[in-house]
Amino acid sequence: MIASAGSLLLVTLLVTTGCSTLTFSVDATPSDELSRAYFAKSKRNLVPIDVSLLSQPRPDAYRIDEGDTLGLVIEGVLPFYAKGDPPQLPPVHFPDGDQDQGPAVGVPVVVQEGGIVTLPIIGRVSLRGLTMLAAADLLKRRYEEEEVLTVKATQPIVTLIHPRQISVMVVREDTGESSDRVNYEDANGGIYQLPAYKNDVLNALLVSGGLPGLKAKNEVRVYRRPTVDQFQSGYLIDSDMFPPNAELELSYDEQFTRPSKTIPLRVERGTPVAISPEDVILNDGDIVYIANRDTEVFYTAGLLPGGEHLLPRDYDVDIFEAMAIAGYSYGNGASSGGGGIGPGSTGVIPTELFIFRECENGNEYSIRVDLEQAIKCDRDRLLVQSGDKLLLRYSCCEEALNFGIFSFFTYGIQQLFSQ
Repeated sequence: MIASAGSLLLVTLLVTTGCSTLTFSVDATPSDELSRAYFAKSKRNLVPIDVSLLSQPRPDAYRIDEGDTLGLVIEGVLPFYAKGDPPQLPPVHFPDGDQDQGPAVGVPVVVQEGGIVTLPIIGRVSLRGLTMLAAADLLKRRYEEEEVLTVKATQPIVTLIHPRQISVMVVREDTGESSDRVNYEDANGGIYQLPAYKNDVLNALLVSGGLPGLKAKNEVRVYRRPTVDQFQSGYLIDSDMFPPNAELELSYDEQFTRPSKTIPLRVERGTPVAISPEDVILNDGDIVYIANRDTEVFYTAGLLPGGEHLLPRDYDVDIFEAMAIAGYSYGNGASSGGGGIGPGSTGVIPTELFIFRECENGNEYSIRVDLEQAIKCDRDRLLVQSGDKLLLRYSCCEEALNFGIFSFFTYGIQQLFSQ
C-alpha cells in the first residue's frame, strides 16, 4: 500500500512539475558536431555602399528635351514689337522656393514631343539634346536665313524657366510609428515629380523620407514601366513576396515578374559593387519599391517566453542575445515558459536549447546546444537566422535534480517535522 502511494506520488510530481524531458525526446545534432553548412550567415562583414552610387553623374550642361519650359528672347520676335516702337522688356521668371536654379528671362515656350518648339516665322525647330548656348546659336542662324535678324542683331537668349519633370512612384513599407531609435513618420510613399538630372534612386528616396529604415530590407528594388503592367495576362507578383513554405500551383510556362534591378545597400567587405548609372536613372512611370522585413523573425517556445521576434537588420544575434530579446534572463532561474518546476522556482537552470532551422531545400534541421558549454566556447554560441525556432528545456539530469529538490522541500521537510 505504501509502495502504491509512493508510485502515485511520483507520477503526480512528474506531471505537476512538467518533466517533459522524460516523456519525449528530440533527435538533434549537437552544436559541437554541426557542419559549417548549417551555420547562419554572419552580417559582420557587411558594409554600407557609397550612397553616391545611387545618383546619376553630374552632366556637363543642361540639355533640352521634351517637357522643358524655355524662356526665349529674340529681337523683334519674342517679345514682339512693331518697327518704330520701343523695344519690349522680356518677362523675368523667378524659380519656386523648392528649386535650386537661378532666375530666367524670356517669353515662355514649352518644348513639345520630340524636342520641338514652334516659333513665329520659322515654324518648328528641334532643340533636343542642345545646350542653352547651342540652341541660341541655332535660332540665330534660322532667323538670319529668313532675313528676320541681321548679322548685327542682338544674340537670342535661351534660358530655362522650368525643367522637365519625370513622374516616378515610390512604394515604401518601412513607414509607420516612430520609435526611440528611428523616426518612420517622415517616410511616405507616393507619386513624385523629379526634375531632369535628379531623376535617380537617391533623389527618389530623399523626397520620400530618406534611406530605408531599420524596418526595411537593405535593398532597393526598381521596376521599369514595361515590367509592371498590372493588366498583363497571367501576371504574378515576385516570388519572394510569398510567405515561406507557401505552396504555389504554377504551370511550366508561367513566369514571375521580377524587379528590373535590385540594388543592395550593404555588401560584403571588399566586394565590388556592380551599379551603373543606367541602373539608378529613373524614367517616367518607373517604380521604386522598399520592402519590409516582416519575415526576418525568429520564434521562441518552451521555457522561453513564447513569441515572434524581429531580428536586427545590420548586426548578428547569437543564442544568448536572442533569449534576451525574447525577455528571458538566463541564470536567474525564472522564466515565463512552460515545463520544469515553474517560474520563480529555485533549482537547476535549464541548459538544453534546441534550434529548429530551415534548410535551403525546405527541410528542417534540428540542433541541440548545451548552454553551459556555449558560455565557455564561442563556437557553440550559434548565430540566429531568420525563421529559426528556439526551444529551451531542462535536460534529463536537470529534471531529476529539480524533481529531487522540489520533493525535498515539499514533502521531505514535512516528514522531518512530523517525526
